[in-house]
Amino acid sequence: MSVQSASNVEPPSRLPIVLGQTTLPAEAGAAHAPVVLLPQMLNRHGLICGATGTGKTVTLRYLVEQLNRRNIATLVTDLKGDLSGLAAPGGANQKVRERLSLFALDERYFTGFPLTLWGRCGLPLRTTPSEMGPELLGRLLQLNDNQQGLLRVIFHMADQQGLLLLDWKDLTALLDYVEQHRKALTAEYGNISPASLGAIKRKMLALEPLSTDTRGAASLFGEPALNLNDLTQGGRIHLLDASDMQPAVYGTLLLWLLAELYETLPESGDSQLHLVLFFDEAHLLFDDLPKALCDQVEQIVKLIRSKGVGIVFVTQNPLDIPEDILAQLGNRIQHALRAYTPNEQRAVKAAARSFRENPAIDTASAIGELAVGEALISGLDADGVPQPVARAMIHPPASQLAPLTDDEKKALVKSDPLRTTYGKKLDRESAYEQLQQRREQLQVTKDTAPAATAGSGQASRSTLEKSIQQMASSFGRQFGRELMRGLMGALTGRRR
Repeated sequence: MSVQSASNVEPPSRLPIVLGQTTLPAEAGAAHAPVVLLPQMLNRHGLICGATGTGKTVTLRYLVEQLNRRNIATLVTDLKGDLSGLAAPGGANQKVRERLSLFALDERYFTGFPLTLWGRCGLPLRTTPSEMGPELLGRLLQLNDNQQGLLRVIFHMADQQGLLLLDWKDLTALLDYVEQHRKALTAEYGNISPASLGAIKRKMLALEPLSTDTRGAASLFGEPALNLNDLTQGGRIHLLDASDMQPAVYGTLLLWLLAELYETLPESGDSQLHLVLFFDEAHLLFDDLPKALCDQVEQIVKLIRSKGVGIVFVTQNPLDIPEDILAQLGNRIQHALRAYTPNEQRAVKAAARSFRENPAIDTASAIGELAVGEALISGLDADGVPQPVARAMIHPPASQLAPLTDDEKKALVKSDPLRTTYGKKLDRESAYEQLQQRREQLQVTKDTAPAATAGSGQASRSTLEKSIQQMASSFGRQFGRELMRGLMGALTGRRR
């Protein structure tokens, strides 16, 4: 019997993940074989795809559990509010129990996992308008080219004048200030179109929810902003419950997160994996995304693996993902797709072509025949080469399939170690307060100006306009371009 040397023992973070067992035709006469994914290859990204009700969410859940067992941190976005049960032991679901014998498991298998809950009923996940930058904020507001150009000018003005944009009311106050002093500011910053300014304000108003059941854009902004280092520490599962988040807010948040991770995390090389992102309903990232921003996302997806970050896109249809990004997804898990319409048939053909051929499987036919919880799988080997497609039954998860109750979520948040950092909102002095102080100073100037003839009144107004143009505080100028963030900042190397 040979003894493996200690130097050849794989660390836990590199132990293969048994994703499922092969399901072969009866006439094949072969035994079931394990189908594995290599965790260190997940920084080559992945795709979990399939129609509603075919098992995508259960596959995602099991993969997240296995990465946590290997002390690899994950961030999972949850648009349906289904996944909070990751924190509790499973075993109540009959279909899960039926699979225990296939994988030689018993009751001891079921367990919960360390979970930090963000979003609805959880800790607030925030950024600031200054961190997000005008490009992504313009995408959130769905601005046209002229409106986007004006937003860049407004951010530039805030940068020059040291106005900190930390929350939604700061941005609102800045737009009101620009509207009130548009003529004076035009002399310094160029034409400020009242039509474009009005459109931006209307679109901001449209992103405020009509009821408390939906979170608008304002809830995304504020302090303390998310410290990305908190996502990579301790191998925790971070779950963003976005079930009450507007689609435009959700998509923009994910784009911001990609840019921030790429900009903030240090280089760690291709062989390291520190964080895996699971993006549910991934098509919302790309809906109505301008080509320039889409190209930037493609670049970040290509380069972020050197930061030890993997991305798994979860969606119903592989055609939801831009082709150039889809080509970068080395690990594929395809659940059943139905092909009744021409578009659905096209999706099935596209999915079939994305796998390395296996002579024993008619991939295109199999995609329409897969049972619930069954999938076609192709991962990368240790050299990064795609493996032939395998048809497999997915391993059952260990956690509870049903979501936690609201009371259970509250108890989970109360005991979370990050609660002391993010549990209480901060409201330090920023643009809203700064502009309020300026209004008071200008009012004092007007009140103390001597009553005079119309001519001297005109001179007083000119003096007032000049003071508005020159009211950049000396400390504010040191901020320079540090306030300009977003995807462009990530790719051009701008730092905090």
